[in-house]
Amino acid sequence: MPEPVSGPIAAIVLAAGASARMGKPKLLLTYHGVPLLRRAVDAATRGGCRDVVVVLGADREHYLPILKGTPVRTVQNPDFAQGMSSSIRVGVEAVPDDAEAAVIMLADQPFVDDGVIRRVIETYRTSGMKIVACTYEGTRGVPVLFDRALFLELLVLEGDQGARQVMATYPKHVATMEIPPDRARDIDTPDDAVRFLSER
Repeated sequence: MPEPVSGPIAAIVLAAGASARMGKPKLLLTYHGVPLLRRAVDAATRGGCRDVVVVLGADREHYLPILKGTPVRTVQNPDFAQGMSSSIRVGVEAVPDDAEAAVIMLADQPFVDDGVIRRVIETYRTSGMKIVACTYEGTRGVPVLFDRALFLELLVLEGDQGARQVMATYPKHVATMEIPPDRARDIDTPDDAVRFLSER
């Protein structure tokens, strides 16, 4: 049996994109009255992440007020236009030295709640695996947790590939956790906002 991991877990919330398909800063959109960025932060903190790093880029001045009163630390990614990997690198560099692992989250997934994050962390603590990825409709993706042993791999990512390349490189170190596809949905376009963010 793997030895349980008990150290603190960090979260990296990716919020640097330019919202090009939405046409306006999409993380200001609300679901049940709460901005998408704040929902992601709340999911991380309530889900058991002791340190939360929010990576900002485009629209930073719009998003900073949303984060007032939260325990998060913000970092700026000046190269956000180069793709998601640049934000992952900036976020990993900001993770505290004592963190055992970090959960990478997208700020535009409003249905990923604290329960999902809690399950990701619990799977990590009990599985002995270095990576825990959520799966939905046959796809492995975010939220995804990486043990500190793989941080260097994340720091050399390039382009808009995200962290899937690291999962592909270390398939024997990946534990998966199924979540409903609607939980994994992200909000990219005005049509998405109308269809999925209306009060239910």
